[in-house]
Amino acid sequence: MTPFLERYGAAQARPGVGWFHPLSGWFLVEMMKLEEFRPGILAVATRASPIWRNAVAAALSSGVISSPEGFLLRANGDVADRHTVVQIADAFIAMKPTRIIEAAYPDAPPSLPAILKKIGSSLLNTSDAYGRLYALLTSQEPEQRARRRVLEGVDARLDDELIQAVEILDIGILSPKTAMAVRTATEAHKLNTRLPIIRQACSMATDAALRQSIEDAPHFRASNWVRGWFAKADVLPPLGIGLDHDPGIQRIVPSIARAMGREWQNCLAGHVNAIALGATAYLAIGDLSVIIVLTQTDGGWLLTGIHGRANMPVSMETARRVKERVSGQGVLCFLPCKPPRELEGVFHALDDLDFDLPGMGH
Repeated sequence: MTPFLERYGAAQARPGVGWFHPLSGWFLVEMMKLEEFRPGILAVATRASPIWRNAVAAALSSGVISSPEGFLLRANGDVADRHTVVQIADAFIAMKPTRIIEAAYPDAPPSLPAILKKIGSSLLNTSDAYGRLYALLTSQEPEQRARRRVLEGVDARLDDELIQAVEILDIGILSPKTAMAVRTATEAHKLNTRLPIIRQACSMATDAALRQSIEDAPHFRASNWVRGWFAKADVLPPLGIGLDHDPGIQRIVPSIARAMGREWQNCLAGHVNAIALGATAYLAIGDLSVIIVLTQTDGGWLLTGIHGRANMPVSMETARRVKERVSGQGVLCFLPCKPPRELEGVFHALDDLDFDLPGMGH
């Protein structure tokens, strides 16, 4: 480390003369190993251009230290008798970034130098990330080639997260703009897990429409985007019971929940996520003036809510009529009982039935 510290101490604080770029992480560790054999290369690395550091990082990730012969032959034309690590370090110092890439990779992808330039001063966080980048740029699989074209088209600084978003995001909605909007691997995973539900529940959810909605979002967030599409859901799987065929009962889907909520004076629009996921079903029975709620259980669909307009409780008589209407069509129904007759004089009789669910208030 002494030669590097001497150079650092003698440097003048002017850009291009004594300007040292900080190094860190795995790349700093690798450069310190080279410094032991070739004093001075660490100082070179701190003052070199970002594309040079990225080219060296890519070369190191390709295994030039463990298998130096091919790299040295392409770099120098031969392998000298000196220690191979010293030769590799000298080659790094002497060569321009493009030559380093060509020496490290026999079939260097044409777009690799431009991609490395987009990474800029902040190197990728791991050596493996450079390996994945090279594999993506050289793959002949149709999907990977499509991802490569997207990565090449991204007009922004690249980093680990953005590259991973290109690697992970569902190919149907992937574009340079959607990759930049989603931006991180975490957001890409969120979208990927929810896309099958959106595609199943929304008749308008074509790949083009989904992709365009991400590109047009001014400040994209996966959670908001998913909620927006759930609110458009208009195709739900049938309940799988006789109730599906009752013309007097209307299944409420998310696309009409807001309008139905205004008509019935309740907050149906706030339940679109639960409705879209299909574990809960909301149905309107017009001739009884009620909305019923069914919950899916391991024993079948269970009646768990009966609501009048404005979420008003319904009478016992109405509850019985609801039960008669749906129990014969595959719905499990259980209604509360009145107190024993001998206690009716002590406790108030249950004249009304309240099936309120959390969140169904005014």
